[in-house]
Amino acid sequence: MKKILLSLFLLSLFCQIVAAKGPGTTMFQILQLPACAYDGALAYTTVAGEYSAIQNPSIIPFLKRSVILSHAVYLEDTRYSVGDVNLMLNEKSGINFAFYYFDYGKIDKYIESGSSYEKKGSFTPDEKVLNIAYGTRVGRRLYSGVSLKYVSQTIDDISYDGYAVGFSGMYFITNNMFLSSGINNLGPQVSGYDLPTNFYLGFSGEVDEEKGVLAVAQLDAYYNDEIYELKLACEKRYDDLFFLRFGYVIPLENHNGTNNNFITNLTLGAGLKYKGFFIDYAWLPKGDLGNVHMFTLRADF
Repeated sequence: MKKILLSLFLLSLFCQIVAAKGPGTTMFQILQLPACAYDGALAYTTVAGEYSAIQNPSIIPFLKRSVILSHAVYLEDTRYSVGDVNLMLNEKSGINFAFYYFDYGKIDKYIESGSSYEKKGSFTPDEKVLNIAYGTRVGRRLYSGVSLKYVSQTIDDISYDGYAVGFSGMYFITNNMFLSSGINNLGPQVSGYDLPTNFYLGFSGEVDEEKGVLAVAQLDAYYNDEIYELKLACEKRYDDLFFLRFGYVIPLENHNGTNNNFITNLTLGAGLKYKGFFIDYAWLPKGDLGNVHMFTLRADF
């Protein structure tokens, strides 16, 4: 099983290279949203730590049994929530179950009536994701993971669904520093549209263990959207009880200046730990569109 996971991970990296293509419109944008406030505050990275297991299943072997609930007050009247459960199978492997739900709010429905339009009730679009992931240790310093997602989108009386897989690997340079790489949301087109497939390569480590400083760097390539980003983040720990987080996304492609605003590329957050409970908050500004506020509660058991 370990050799199979490692082989699939290496094959997925090859597929990413040969399948890369130009810009296009992708389906299921919910797959690009942060699954928790921890990842969001650290520049939307997925290699920072335990919370990142949904998008980076190679981290699962380090998890405790836990329940994590996240809620984001998104733009306008939209919002989304994520719930996941981590279960350890043995000392070397574990499994993660997760569910996303994005509520687009109530939208008025209009039909054509002569030369004008007449209001005919309303509808509530939504997107849902079911995720199952498995991670295991395959060597003294090497870890690997695989995930499977079922995604659905409903707009009035029209619905779409699809499947996506992800592969990830992690290698420890030292006991406190590691490299991680993988692919998320790899799958077939849905109604002629690509999925927002994402290749990432990142570093995470405590650069000053005594002062509690964690540094994170991650390179992301959403090649179906022709989006390439370098994400830099850090976390400062105070007495292992309180955490401050900062992140910045550096666009590597200029989309007519829309992604070069300092504030919209900034992420901030904080965390509080008390015994087996963790509370995290992320402030994710979106410029003229407003701000996203995300909250996460984690309980270990």
